[in-house]
Amino acid sequence: MNKKFIVVFILILLAFAGFTTYYFLDKAVPLNPDAVGNSAGNLHNNGLFFEMDGKVYFANASDNNCLYSMNADESKPKRLTTMGAKYINGADGFIYFYMDSTSKSSKVKGLGAATNQFGIYRCKANGSDQTCMLRDFCGELALCGEYLYFQLKTGGGSLNKMKVSKSDPIQVTDELVSPFCYDNGLIFFTGVNSDHNLHYLDTRTGDTQSTFLSGNYFFPVVQDGYIYYMNGDSNYSIWRASLSTGVPELVTSDRADCFTLDHNHIYYSFSNADAPSLRRCNLDGSDKVILFNGITNSLNLTSRYLYFKVFGDDTLYYHMPLDGSAAPSPFIVSTK
Repeated sequence: MNKKFIVVFILILLAFAGFTTYYFLDKAVPLNPDAVGNSAGNLHNNGLFFEMDGKVYFANASDNNCLYSMNADESKPKRLTTMGAKYINGADGFIYFYMDSTSKSSKVKGLGAATNQFGIYRCKANGSDQTCMLRDFCGELALCGEYLYFQLKTGGGSLNKMKVSKSDPIQVTDELVSPFCYDNGLIFFTGVNSDHNLHYLDTRTGDTQSTFLSGNYFFPVVQDGYIYYMNGDSNYSIWRASLSTGVPELVTSDRADCFTLDHNHIYYSFSNADAPSLRRCNLDGSDKVILFNGITNSLNLTSRYLYFKVFGDDTLYYHMPLDGSAAPSPFIVSTK
């Protein structure tokens, strides 16, 4: 056989093997036991914003909540889906979210606007390779290590999980609990069927359940050694308890509708019939500041901005730089 032909044949085989290897590696979804999909504060506010690797992924309120990406400084927005998205999570170059076809982009015509794409979806950070992981009516969704934990609304309601590779689906509990508050292998949640205590699932030991704090406590968020929550026994004021001691302490006596936080501040919607407002305080409740007058919701944080909505208008976000360099103002995104 001609030596030149053999060399060419071997080169073709090597090129094919290289392409095949690259293709499957490119499609592979990393199993990262340390992955945390989004902050609990954002997820409790519908998970409308999520930041990863210098990019912000968000449900664009001015384009029927379609999934968009942009730089952290809000430049270069790009539409990634033609359907509404919420509970946005991500890690290792992949985005996970719940897609709802009842909310469709008005900018897309033809077959792209006619499809019925509801369920849990996964895509690459650039929006490519969109994959339906589960076609069902789901509620809250969170990436916790190698697994997506999610509420399944059919069949009476339950908390389920599956690996990010779309394998090993299993029911965790028949209680419709929230998976949003994930920290160091533990999912903290409010009881639903029997009580409203704060419990936790230990994902490292087969999702065993334990009680952390007894009371009527809601929307837990773990931050820097504390678990923050709204205390239903105390007019829905914001409290916190040490994770090591379980000792509770009042943060602010203001009644809250919702809240989120970072390593420096708590942002919350003050529920008051006469003077509702968006407020900020330190993590211990000190230095309270009014940021915006009115009824607000959907509080989401990135590294640079606070985003929120005003009651009565779901088509517009407001944003405010976290450094205080500007007052809250409408956040307008080009949808060309």
